[in-house]
Amino acid sequence: MNKTCLFANLLVGLSLSSSALGDQADNGIECSVVMEKTSFDARETFPDFKLVFANKGEKTVRLFDDVYPIVRLREPRREKAPNIHIEIWRKENGKRLGVVRLERETPIAWYGPMYMFERVGALMRFITLKPGEKHEVSIKDAYLLLVYFEHLRNGEWYELEVRFKDGYAEPGVRREYVGRQEFKTSNQSPEGVRRW
Repeated sequence: MNKTCLFANLLVGLSLSSSALGDQADNGIECSVVMEKTSFDARETFPDFKLVFANKGEKTVRLFDDVYPIVRLREPRREKAPNIHIEIWRKENGKRLGVVRLERETPIAWYGPMYMFERVGALMRFITLKPGEKHEVSIKDAYLLLVYFEHLRNGEWYELEVRFKDGYAEPGVRREYVGRQEFKTSNQSPEGVRRW
């Protein structure tokens, strides 16, 4: 009897704590990353990619249209950057490996928006996806955003992970959409040229 009560209390506690952290429930939206190419030389420019949001559910879903632009102020100019988090991890034997920095493992390379501005209700835009519909967002020049991008080496498998946080599409609900794509770096230099 005590074990049953303990288990029931544990389930109730978990459900309450998850609702306090924000609704992570599946609303039918699948997020994926599609790279222009998944095999390239690490010395090349990192390929552009797309975020694809597909409604695999049975209901119409609304998304906050906020991937672009985020304005970052850096005197004396202004820049536009995406409101997403990008991480690149090395893949080996099905495991994600990073780099140990400050006693914890972090991605090989990453990007996160540095400056966030308060949203003005009248200027907010939304996308409505009916069942079966898709919405694509092109992410250009990601190599200009990534920190430690130079740590990629040829002959390795990596995983690109992109996160988009949506806290405005449904009142009181916060969702995080995550897309992943594996890619491989391979030396494409002619014979006789020094390889990495």
